[in-house]
Amino acid sequence: MNTIPTTLDAGAVPYTVVGGPASGPGGPASRVSVVLLNRGSRFARGDAFRELSRAGFSSILSVEPRGDSLDAESLSSRESGLRFLLLSEPASPGVQINLAMRESAGPYVFVLWSDMALSAQALSSRFFDRLAERDVLCRAPLFLGKGGEGLPSASNPALHKSSLKVLKLSPSKDGARSLYPFDYAGIYSKEKFVLTGGFDPLLTNPYWQKLDFGFRSWLWGEEIRVSQALKVAYSGAPPVEDETADECYKWFWLKHLAPSFRGDSAVIPSSRLWSYLRRRGGGPAAALSEFRAACEWVRTNRYRFRSDAASLVDLWEED
Repeated sequence: MNTIPTTLDAGAVPYTVVGGPASGPGGPASRVSVVLLNRGSRFARGDAFRELSRAGFSSILSVEPRGDSLDAESLSSRESGLRFLLLSEPASPGVQINLAMRESAGPYVFVLWSDMALSAQALSSRFFDRLAERDVLCRAPLFLGKGGEGLPSASNPALHKSSLKVLKLSPSKDGARSLYPFDYAGIYSKEKFVLTGGFDPLLTNPYWQKLDFGFRSWLWGEEIRVSQALKVAYSGAPPVEDETADECYKWFWLKHLAPSFRGDSAVIPSSRLWSYLRRRGGGPAAALSEFRAACEWVRTNRYRFRSDAASLVDLWEED
């Protein structure tokens, strides 16, 4: 890789959208579009779409994996506001969300998975009014297991000698911070999502892709907060995150742990090169090329940084 993506359109894959424009009841939830990601076995799509429509969501975009379009045209013609984004080739969850964000209507986009059930009881008009009152990048939900038990889904950072530790806790209060949106789910501000560049398509491990997005968002002054009124329950076992320090980790380290914030901008000090060489291993030529790519990415975005990793962790602990 010679460059690091800086825009939402990087890494896009071909796709087709089936269905007409958003329409529907026009209630408070109409300001929020739903993006439904699909995994596992086929589910009762018709029932799920009708439940989301009854909850007040007038725009629903179902992202269909390659070769799994099913009866998209007939369903979209029967369900008002329902559309399908049909992928032409495999794509990571982050890339799917990037594509769907471009096609979604309204200022807010609610990302869900097909194996999640939304509890709409607490989604009053007041809840949707608060989205605009405190326009954070993402409002993450409370996650419940199949038996209704709460899951430790709020992530908190800690640093030890420049090594990052991410602790998973159950959200203790409404508005609790989370380093990244667990399982990608949450209500995103479309404008803020686009401005932060979305999910990095080159980080194919979902854990590092989410952590990269979340860390970048916080370092650039955005916020990811848990909303206790927003509850989703898994119909099966929740996903297991692979936190192995693989090839994706090196880019995360270069983009977010190597920079230092000085004055009003960020820079990767040249001294970080030796630390990177020790961490990466392998040939020095490839490591130098990667380090230069990261320096260029940070230089391009240097004024977007509001802090560095060490300052972020210190302030986090004070919240």
